[in-house]
Amino acid sequence: MLIFAKLCVNLHPNLNSNRQMRRLKTLFILLSVLCLTASCLKGNNDEVTYYSDAAITSFSVGTLTCYTHSVTSEGNDTVTASTVTGSSYNFHIDQVNHCIYNTDSLPVGTDVSRVLVSLTTRNNGVTLIRTLEDEDSVVYYLSTDSIDFTTPRKFVVVASDGSGYSEYIVNVNVHQEKEAFNWEEMPEGSFPQHSLPELPTEGIKQVLGKSTTETYALSDNNDLMVWRKDSTHWEEDLLDENPMLLPSQDLSLVSYYYDEVAENTDYVVLVGNRSVEEYPQESIAMVWRKIVDCSPYAPQGEWVYMGQSYDVRYALPRLEHLQVVEYADYILAIGGKGLGGCSDSPYRCIYESRDEGITWKKSPNFELPAMKEMTLDNPVISMTTEGVYLWLKGETTGEVWRGLLNSLAWRYK
Repeated sequence: MLIFAKLCVNLHPNLNSNRQMRRLKTLFILLSVLCLTASCLKGNNDEVTYYSDAAITSFSVGTLTCYTHSVTSEGNDTVTASTVTGSSYNFHIDQVNHCIYNTDSLPVGTDVSRVLVSLTTRNNGVTLIRTLEDEDSVVYYLSTDSIDFTTPRKFVVVASDGSGYSEYIVNVNVHQEKEAFNWEEMPEGSFPQHSLPELPTEGIKQVLGKSTTETYALSDNNDLMVWRKDSTHWEEDLLDENPMLLPSQDLSLVSYYYDEVAENTDYVVLVGNRSVEEYPQESIAMVWRKIVDCSPYAPQGEWVYMGQSYDVRYALPRLEHLQVVEYADYILAIGGKGLGGCSDSPYRCIYESRDEGITWKKSPNFELPAMKEMTLDNPVISMTTEGVYLWLKGETTGEVWRGLLNSLAWRYK
């Protein structure tokens, strides 16, 4: 209760305005409710528990408006409004320094003066916001009230038992210059090479890739195999679906750190196609994912089939020579000519998934460069990442291209 008393005392001393009186009243009401709750706990046998934790555990923003300025051919300035899906931008919560921020800045022109926020607190702590007019004043956080984030805001979380509080500074970052992705041609032979562990290959058709603690392969019998850290042999991995849905050709695997679930966790995505001879009419690729807990003695994860019905608009097409990488918080995919029921031309575009491999769309941010490889009858392009760069290599021509999204350069300066 001392915390609430302190908060009330810290209000601006001039209480003549109705607004300040309402804020003070709000805090005293909250204090009274907590006092009443505490007294009730002493006098009944209901199993109600209050906690001393005071922490924000999740934070996201809603749909935002982005204004794009352009000039018409007549020289007139125009402004176009579009929407930005705020939930697609992850917010990092630094529990040590008590700050919250989006690691990938919102697009240039995004209006953050009226933002709806969704947050959760540990054990139902009460959330307050310091006002812009007077930081000694606080108001309740309500998910239905828009918040002005044109300047950093301070959120106060009070433990449900009233014994303490934590204060967070929240920044909603917006790019200050237009985001752009640019390619440059590099010298032949500069394409990065990523090695895989040297493991026995008897009975193994193809080693696919690795996560932090596991290496994956396809057996001669088209079983998905795993070699775990400190293991001595390959073993068949766990699947949640019929193994007939596993791809057997044009295989590509990507693994990346995934803290949405817990620390020390990897997210692994496998894409590929089933046999054209056995499934001649199929038009979409097979996509599987696995969440790997890398902690000691963690239970084994299993592969989950990311099933798509054939009328889904945003499935990954069934393309020859599929390649997937993780770049700029997206999964990117490219591929050659369409197979079976897919009639796509080779390397028509770069596909991106913003939801961990569930849906795939033609990327508005990344376009393929004009590679000599694409002029061939059967082009084959390899794709990888290294640092902040996306790399492409023409397997026949040997040409190498390197691309950079400028927001990544800003992020890692």
